[in-house]
Amino acid sequence: MPLNISYRPTSLDEIVGNEPGIASLRSKLFCEDPPRSFFFTGPPGCGKTTLAYVIKEELNISEFDFHEYDAANTRGIDTIREIKSNISNAPMDGDKKLYLLDEAHQVTGTAMEALLKMLEEPPKHVIICLCTSEPEKIKPNTLKAVRRRCFELELKTLTRGKIHNLLMEIIESEDMESFPESISRKIASSCWGSPGQALSLLDAVIDMEDEDQAIEAIENLVVSEGSVKELITTLIDFRLTANSKWIISQAIIPNISGEPESIRYAILTYLDKVILGRPLNMKLLEIASCFMDSFMYTGRTGFTCACALACKVGCNEPEEEDIPF
Repeated sequence: MPLNISYRPTSLDEIVGNEPGIASLRSKLFCEDPPRSFFFTGPPGCGKTTLAYVIKEELNISEFDFHEYDAANTRGIDTIREIKSNISNAPMDGDKKLYLLDEAHQVTGTAMEALLKMLEEPPKHVIICLCTSEPEKIKPNTLKAVRRRCFELELKTLTRGKIHNLLMEIIESEDMESFPESISRKIASSCWGSPGQALSLLDAVIDMEDEDQAIEAIENLVVSEGSVKELITTLIDFRLTANSKWIISQAIIPNISGEPESIRYAILTYLDKVILGRPLNMKLLEIASCFMDSFMYTGRTGFTCACALACKVGCNEPEEEDIPF
């Protein structure tokens, strides 16, 4: 069984990081009149879905009464109608049932409007959890309505130290005390603060005997921070023409490995720091906008096209000379 499943927390006490938010959730979950709708946001792999599973365990909700939907695949009005038709039914085993909608930003507009009515006042035996890494994809007015109706918790990425400590605990539990600490530190510095990605990386190299090969494998599996910074530095160098940016980017892009969505998040994370560290600059915002849409379905092609468009936006050249491909 994958490590991220084997070591998935089953209680609030087992969750690593985000201490203030978890403390707030604990107080709300066990108060006299607890919320029945929850909205969990944060970067991929930071524990949003895991938190919904923890609520299931904390409230002793059985597998029969736990209903999980991946909104990326079942995002239409028919799904919400199905939930609506079943939500008033009593639990099969226990006194509560839980509905989890993962990737909730993928729910269609019409379906989300129908969902709002259920979020406002679900039956007393029902818990609804919405999880998303991209809340900004929800229509602004709808997003405000969701936030009014739900207990919201934004999960943050973990520090390298906390990731490393988590890995060392798991390595000890797996009776692998001889596992090189250099590898666990490499994972902690490469996973962008995501415990989910950290455990996936550990899973990939935990049986490798050669330390150098393990570190090389990690580098091949994750987004290269250096290459991402090099790409961003090129894109935000407004002294360069669009074609010049694209020529430089063509050499950088093949060196950026990893899942396209992880690459996109890495780029946005770095751009966020750049935008916050400078006076308001519309060119920076235009570049960031090129990476706002998910690469879930477009993959590496979507990433490459986004980079090409980012080379073009914000330049003052005539359009016919500006297209970098």
